[in-house]
Amino acid sequence: MKPGKEGRRPGFPGSGTALALGAALGAAALYILAAAEEPGAAFRAFFLSPFARPTVLANLIEQAAAPCLCALGTALVFRSGDFNLGGEGQAYAGGALSVLALLAAPSLPGPAGLAGGLAAGAFAGAFVALPSALSRRNLGADVLLSTFLVSQAVVLVLDWAIAGPLRDPASNLIATPVVEAAYRLPRLAPPSWLSFAPVLAAAAAVALDRFLRSSRRGLELTLFGRNPDFAVSMGFRVRAYAFWPLLASGALNGLAGALLALGANGRAVRGMTGGIGWNGISIALLAGNDPRLILPAALFFSWLETGSRQASILAGISVDVGTVAKALVLLFATARFLGTARRKGTA
Repeated sequence: MKPGKEGRRPGFPGSGTALALGAALGAAALYILAAAEEPGAAFRAFFLSPFARPTVLANLIEQAAAPCLCALGTALVFRSGDFNLGGEGQAYAGGALSVLALLAAPSLPGPAGLAGGLAAGAFAGAFVALPSALSRRNLGADVLLSTFLVSQAVVLVLDWAIAGPLRDPASNLIATPVVEAAYRLPRLAPPSWLSFAPVLAAAAAVALDRFLRSSRRGLELTLFGRNPDFAVSMGFRVRAYAFWPLLASGALNGLAGALLALGANGRAVRGMTGGIGWNGISIALLAGNDPRLILPAALFFSWLETGSRQASILAGISVDVGTVAKALVLLFATARFLGTARRKGTA
């Protein structure tokens, strides 16, 4: 079939994606024009300053790693025909458990401790996703609501715990104690916080892309997501495909939270995920659920956040400019996703 309008794979840079990007940048420009006393300086601060200094650029790249992992988990669940709205709680649990595990084992060798902390984070994220995965497989329940509700409950419990029994009494922050320095992500280019996290995120994107496009199970998963009835008729392992993608998504979200906790913070801080689960959804939608395009989309989001902070510091512009831009990306990308789904449903 020739790639016409119906067969074009959603991705980057299709017309819908270009519209989302253009709307985001246009909104940022209008916001700066309306709010800045010196628009020229504000434009330079927002659009150019993230690339002007190596340290800022390195931090921008580091900042993209965790949302990239969340977006990969979101894309995997999308491919299975479901929707994971629990990324925030899964990432929060991953960050908290990675720290608690390392605080409980302070004498491990550094590399082993760091690997164990990251594994604990992935386990915590998968555990938070488990109730939704079980209800999906055994009861056929819609995970759209269950993932969100479980996530919100986890966020509330962890907020209480970090502010209460887990709080470090010697710190002014609402946070746990700091883990041993040997357990934290090694900094590759001080004074920036650049670590191996972006390499890990890129490797995960490559692995997921290879799985979805080249393996039998990956192709079956995509077919199951598009047409479950057809998958049943072909004898696919539909109970497995209704179960493990949610667990794997939770694990990726939990790993993202562990990277946040064991990076610059070195501890679990209350509210440390800061909307990373929702950013992951936006990034996955912007990339058309294509793992090859998720890292570039995550870097774009990281640039919006970094540019907002730079404009706030250098030109006195509110950091809300980045929030407005990301909200428009989510709006246009979601409209595009729902429009594509509606066309498939009526085809």
